[in-house]
Amino acid sequence: MADFSTRQIVLITGLPLLALGGAGALFFLDPTKLAFFPKCAFHLATGYACPGCGSSRALHQLTHGNLLEAVRLNPGVMFLLGMGVTDFGRYIRSVKLSEPFHTLFANVRLVIGLVAGMLLYAVARNLPWAPFTGLAP
Repeated sequence: MADFSTRQIVLITGLPLLALGGAGALFFLDPTKLAFFPKCAFHLATGYACPGCGSSRALHQLTHGNLLEAVRLNPGVMFLLGMGVTDFGRYIRSVKLSEPFHTLFANVRLVIGLVAGMLLYAVARNLPWAPFTGLAP
C-alpha cells in the first residue's frame, strides 16, 4: 500500500467533498429563480452569449439527472466536467500505484484545442440562424 502525503489526502478527500457540497447547493438552488447567482458580465455588456453562459443552469439540471438538458444548455461545461472527473480518476490511480501524475490539462495541444473550440462555440451560439439558434442558452 502506498504512503499518502498530506497533500494527496487533502486532494483525494477534499475535492470530492467540495464537489458534493457544490452539487448539493445546485440541487436546491435554481439559478433561473434566484438572483443570488451572478449574471454574465459579457452577456450584460454585449447581449451576446459567452462560452460559459448557461453553465450554472446546466449544472443545476445535471444534479437533477437531466443530462440531455444539461448538455443542451452548455455542452462545453459538460465536456470539461467529464475531462476533470477523468483527470481526477487518473490522479487517484497514479497515487495508488505510486506513479508520476501528468494532468491532461498540461498538454499544450489539448489546451489550444479546447480554447479554439470554446471560441468557435462562442461564435456559433450567437449566429442568428438555424441550427445555431438552438445553441443559445
